[in-house]
Amino acid sequence: MGNDLWTAAYRQSSLELFCLPHAGGAAAHFAGWARWLPEGVTVVPVDLPGHGRRRREPLITDLPALVAEVTGTIADATPADSGRADQVVLFGHSFGAVLAYEVARELHRAGRPPRLLLTAARNGPSAAQSHRPIHALPDAQLVVALHRLGGTPESVVRDPRLMRQFLPALRADLRIAELYARAPGDPLPCPVAAYVGRHDRMADGAGALAWERETAGRFDLTVLDAGHFLLEDPGFVAAVTGRLRAALAQDLQRTGQNSGSA
Repeated sequence: MGNDLWTAAYRQSSLELFCLPHAGGAAAHFAGWARWLPEGVTVVPVDLPGHGRRRREPLITDLPALVAEVTGTIADATPADSGRADQVVLFGHSFGAVLAYEVARELHRAGRPPRLLLTAARNGPSAAQSHRPIHALPDAQLVVALHRLGGTPESVVRDPRLMRQFLPALRADLRIAELYARAPGDPLPCPVAAYVGRHDRMADGAGALAWERETAGRFDLTVLDAGHFLLEDPGFVAAVTGRLRAALAQDLQRTGQNSGSA
């Protein structure tokens, strides 16, 4: 494949990376990802109702309704006739990993599975949780438990005003995540990559390995020297960058093969 053709194919190749945050989190957590994502990958941070820029909207406390909300957002952003419907990558952190997985299943049922599912800081859907449920604790005890588990950023835990603001959304998301049970179904056709910190008290390497059961394709597990909030860890950035570059390279190779046979 000539250099000019390769460059043109690279520019045409693109992935839409939809990012779903941890319990109580917001799209702002992914605002800086554009600085390090490979060329050809567009980050699309998702704010859920009652979170971030949508915090004045009513919370959705039912997982199926939340899955339908996010699936609809993705479908609207990548219509079937846009050429981007088959370029969707899903990323979820902690609670967001559960949501991303169920959205991936819903997209698959609709005949448009994602290209790739990336999960962080969450055991696989069929694995047991690494901690006892805490979503029903009184506010003060919930804050203490979150601090002990490392399940909320220190900047929020240390600011009582922020904690009061985030607690309703955080508790609602935690309830979904902690009561979640995987419904029967076939593995996804897309590859899955999981990332977990060896110091994470809300997930563990053995539990994260269970994500392998959720794909009929390639599976990668990366264990990092990090805790629950591993998104800024250099090892995480390098691993995700490498996985996305590999997905882009597959597009380029396919484009090259099609051009060569034309």
